[in-house]
Amino acid sequence: MRTRRRQKPDSLSDSPHLIEALQVAYYHCVLQMPLKNIAELLGKSPATVTRRLDEVRQAGWLRDRPEFIPPPEIWEELKSRMTCADIESALQDYFGRELLQQITVLPSILGADNAENRQAQLESVERVGLYAARRLSEALCEGEHVVGINWGWSVRQCVANLRPPRANPHLRFLPIVGNLSLDETDPHFEEAIECSSNRLAQLAASAFDAPRAPRLNTPAYIPRRFHQDATQLRAIRDFIENDVSYRRIFGGVDESGSRQSGLIECVDTLVTGLTSLDVQTLPIYRPNLITPEDLPVLQRAGVVGDLALHLVVASDDPDTPNQAPPSPERELVAHVNNLIVGATPQDFIRVAERVRHGSSDGLGVIVLAVGEWKAPILTTAIRMRAVNELITDLETAMAICRHVNLPLPEKHRQAAAIRA
Repeated sequence: MRTRRRQKPDSLSDSPHLIEALQVAYYHCVLQMPLKNIAELLGKSPATVTRRLDEVRQAGWLRDRPEFIPPPEIWEELKSRMTCADIESALQDYFGRELLQQITVLPSILGADNAENRQAQLESVERVGLYAARRLSEALCEGEHVVGINWGWSVRQCVANLRPPRANPHLRFLPIVGNLSLDETDPHFEEAIECSSNRLAQLAASAFDAPRAPRLNTPAYIPRRFHQDATQLRAIRDFIENDVSYRRIFGGVDESGSRQSGLIECVDTLVTGLTSLDVQTLPIYRPNLITPEDLPVLQRAGVVGDLALHLVVASDDPDTPNQAPPSPERELVAHVNNLIVGATPQDFIRVAERVRHGSSDGLGVIVLAVGEWKAPILTTAIRMRAVNELITDLETAMAICRHVNLPLPEKHRQAAAIRA
């Protein structure tokens, strides 16, 4: 007995596999995920995933550069299905939409073993960077904006992939952190240069064909050995703060004693990552400032990471994030923060609050972050009111939920149970 073949829909728009096909094309073309990873993520066979991609191609929505261009009306209706919308809603409801105005959680492979974990993290950083680049390319291609650029690998992934549809000569990009003082013989020296705030601000300006970004010639911090000598420390800080590049960006006091504002006062958008309290980042990229021996002391002080190099302390009370009785551990935190040169957490909060209050047309503070271990610093920064928008991956988002004791949405709770 012959069976009748199911009638093929006239167009992909009518297909019951429309959402699945769009997800495959979006993940592969925009987020650059390998097809085998997409198959694992969606729980489909590689053949099915390849077939879905072919369906999008046959519909004329995919050009083999590859470039993914679905019809606007379909994309507008279904684009929220491309990210992990359930966990986005859960976190936004938890923190409050006034506090965290936008969150994007991109898919990531859960449960990678130790051998694959590092590669999975690198892919997630690239994915977050690609998404952030697309977001900024679309949002900043028109209008006048002053954009502060922090240092870091996630920010570099974003800046390196900026492809705005048109130039915007009205944009200004600023580095907000000076030079990290790594010696040329240090194995991380080249990476620190590639991910420096100065270099990334210049690359971003070039991508938009905007005016060249000013260079910040000052160091990111003063070496720790100068802290004990108040007179010498003041002399060093005065020398740095009177540097022309520093005054241009951060302002200062002129010869008449009048306070002159800097470009930092005009910033309406800040692009940044966040650093956690771990031996892989703080001592390595803060030579002569933080040592491995400092880490347990800082941990006892409640430090969860840093924002623009300033150590951030967690608090049980979100309204008083850094209040605690004096202690030797807290004194170390104060000493380190007193040596930082450049943008402060208060600068981030000011930019974020202007957007919340509707007094700025910018995007506010956009944080790019990947890594389960960053859940404490991300939670603290959000509660400090220093974040308007978070772009992260599923693994990190789930870690934030666990950190704040927020139940995972059912689908992700099942995935976590399988992983365990």
